[in-house]
Amino acid sequence: MQNFLTKITTQKWYKQVRNFVIVGFASFFVDYILLFVFTEFFHWMYLVSAALSFSIYTIVAYILSMRFVFKGREGRKKSNEFVTFFGLNIIGLAINVSLMWVVVSKIGLHYMLGKIFVEAVVMVWSFVSRKIFIEG
Repeated sequence: MQNFLTKITTQKWYKQVRNFVIVGFASFFVDYILLFVFTEFFHWMYLVSAALSFSIYTIVAYILSMRFVFKGREGRKKSNEFVTFFGLNIIGLAINVSLMWVVVSKIGLHYMLGKIFVEAVVMVWSFVSRKIFIEG
């Protein structure tokens, strides 16, 4: 825990968070637009649309995150790194779909507005989990 706290108080960490936010917004834009297209134009249920758009977001986020934000562990294969990234995003997908259901079906928000709130929670999960499990 002390090692993690030391890591998050450096200048490098602030730059990494900034890059993560930029990459996160770019990835979120893909997710958000696809959610809208799948729901409004293909007439899919918002939860199905959210799951598929998030899956595509995962690929975009991996490419951008590994290029601009995170450095993988030395000596680790890219395929293993992607499997870890994908596994973390499966948890992110569960958070995404569960919270989408809550904010839309239970709270009554429009699915596009709810997605913004849900994404904020998923972004925190994504950064912390990638920092711990991808970079180590």
